[in-house]
Amino acid sequence: MYDLSSLALLIREKMHSKSELRKVVMAERQSIPGAQRSRYEDSILVQIRSLPSFDKADSIALYMPVRGEMSLLSLWQPGQKRVLFPRVAGNDLVFSPAASPEDFIQGMYGIPEPITEATVNVNRIDVVFVPGLVFDRHGHRLGYGKGYYDRLIRNHPDVLFIGVCPDEFCIDELPVDPWDARVDLVVTQTRVFKYEGEVE
Repeated sequence: MYDLSSLALLIREKMHSKSELRKVVMAERQSIPGAQRSRYEDSILVQIRSLPSFDKADSIALYMPVRGEMSLLSLWQPGQKRVLFPRVAGNDLVFSPAASPEDFIQGMYGIPEPITEATVNVNRIDVVFVPGLVFDRHGHRLGYGKGYYDRLIRNHPDVLFIGVCPDEFCIDELPVDPWDARVDLVVTQTRVFKYEGEVE
């Protein structure tokens, strides 16, 4: 697996397009052994639960983990916070509730989506967790290239967006395109970053 320096070097090399980087980084992420992945997830969940913004949140938006993404599904506890999940609707993401894992169908790009067509206004969600392949310590991310979360973040500046990844996939700086939007926080198994630097 890449360490921070080798991953940062790979990203800086001009010969790699974003699509090539996605393939390489996704393969690396999927190669994380199951036991190690579980340890990462447990530590990330500890970091998240320690955030005052999470503690105060009444509603949160999770994602269904695919292709090696860190699972946050342990935050889905009935009777506690209202939990929503994204669905693709045209060029945008909308968010819908689900009562159990049985309330999903395979959606676009093979990602499970809630069955219900009922949606909740994004501005009524306190915290949205954002998946990504690589994040940097300024909140920028390398996503999957479709721009759904970039549009979502730009269109809802008052919502708290939190990116999640292992330490190995959080580097000092990513190349940024004009249309890229950044999350408010990045949570790894050991740190929480807010734009300019480490906050916890």
